[in-house]
Amino acid sequence: MTNEYIPDDRELVVLALQKDPQAFSLLLHRHKKGLASYIQQHFNLGNVVEDMIFITFDKAFRKLEHYNPQFAFSTWLYTIAHHTCIDYARKKRALVQIPEAEDISTSNDPESEMIDSEEAAQLIHYINRLKPTYREPARLRFLRDYAYEDIARELAIPLSTIKTRIHRAKKILSQWITSS
Repeated sequence: MTNEYIPDDRELVVLALQKDPQAFSLLLHRHKKGLASYIQQHFNLGNVVEDMIFITFDKAFRKLEHYNPQFAFSTWLYTIAHHTCIDYARKKRALVQIPEAEDISTSNDPESEMIDSEEAAQLIHYINRLKPTYREPARLRFLRDYAYEDIARELAIPLSTIKTRIHRAKKILSQWITSS
């Protein structure tokens, strides 16, 4: 790439597929600000917007060979961002809903942090009490934020079985937590 001519996204993708680091950098620089704006406008993710941007770009660059140049690169990238943010929000919601039926405070004051750490310790305690069949899927889902597909792959168990086990574990955990 020369300093005079700046390739369009499709050309940068071709160069990026050839492992040109400058192409990766230009794509990131070109789309980072717009992606941040999109994520802030459509998702209430607070201080993790930057993380979502880099996760999105990481996914896009790892799957770059799947990009279809008939469509705008930005459309493909924003679709990845959209799904990344939805996955994050789902994981966060699953983690928040189990410890308390009420909303957990998200402020950063010491008291809230203490409450959050107590709730996390309580969740770990209850997960450790689960039957072994439910314990590891619950640990991976609720403590390590794994997606269902990743849990199925890691444990070498069918996805449908993982979904059932996590659903049952969540039900048991909710009962234990609300009765304590």
